[in-house]
Amino acid sequence: MLPALLLVLVWLALAGGRNWLGPAALVQGLLDRQDFLIHGLRLPRLLIAVGAGMALGMAGALMQGLTRNPLATPDIIGLTQGAGLGFAFALLFDLPLLAGAACGAGIAMLCVALLAQGRGALAFVLFGIGIGATAAAATTVLLVLAPDAKAARAMIWLSGSLARADLATAGWVWLVLLAGGALAALRAHRLGLLWLGDEVMASLGVDLSRMRVLVLGLVTALTAASTLAVGPIGFVAFVAAPLARAISGTEAPAIWPAALTGACLLVAADLVARLIAPVAVFPTGLVMGVIGAPYLIFFLWRDRQEAR
Repeated sequence: MLPALLLVLVWLALAGGRNWLGPAALVQGLLDRQDFLIHGLRLPRLLIAVGAGMALGMAGALMQGLTRNPLATPDIIGLTQGAGLGFAFALLFDLPLLAGAACGAGIAMLCVALLAQGRGALAFVLFGIGIGATAAAATTVLLVLAPDAKAARAMIWLSGSLARADLATAGWVWLVLLAGGALAALRAHRLGLLWLGDEVMASLGVDLSRMRVLVLGLVTALTAASTLAVGPIGFVAFVAAPLARAISGTEAPAIWPAALTGACLLVAADLVARLIAPVAVFPTGLVMGVIGAPYLIFFLWRDRQEAR
């Protein structure tokens, strides 16, 4: 179901926009490397949306499995905001943007892990929220101090826009995604045990320390690459994993269904953003916020009702 849905969304993303393309025109545009509408605008944007969506969905499922907490996703525990701070710092001081985003996400993850060590999953989420708020405030300070041109570029990026998508950025996202996906595939059996808890994994001979380092490293890399490409778009990782569990019918976070669900969400959100304002920069992050915020409220309400 998910692969078929993603294929439909891919077709709509390539064909849809201010100028809709029929099947013949779309195929002709794909075959013609000089077609600017397809190869210069829509295809890079689509590649980034699919790659970043898969990365965020995978990161969300891994993080939720490690902590066994559905709120522990990169956008909620501060990783996305940390990557955003690193990006803004790198942009302001003319440093490599990918390195800046990776360092920001890594430092945020390290801070959360150290502060929450031995305190449980809830503390992990709460410290993450605090780290995320701190990183967001620091990013605002950098934007105030930045030259107008760089501040304007950063503001567009921070809104979660794919308007500046290019093939070079798409290449970085897919490189990290494929490397992370290959590593996850090699450790698929052990990663599938995350939801069972530390005691069960230890009884099965899993090295818990190495597993935590592996998962945290994967989540950090996937979050940094996706945030570099699309900005700090929220709720993709948070919404993708529960939807994937509902579709697959399992209680444990399903990594690959979550990745496909994340891709579907981000491609659909970007398509909606382009249809709302075909000639303007409408933030894809705003569309995801409209989808994700009500779901978060519903999730918290349902959790409270079940606790009674």
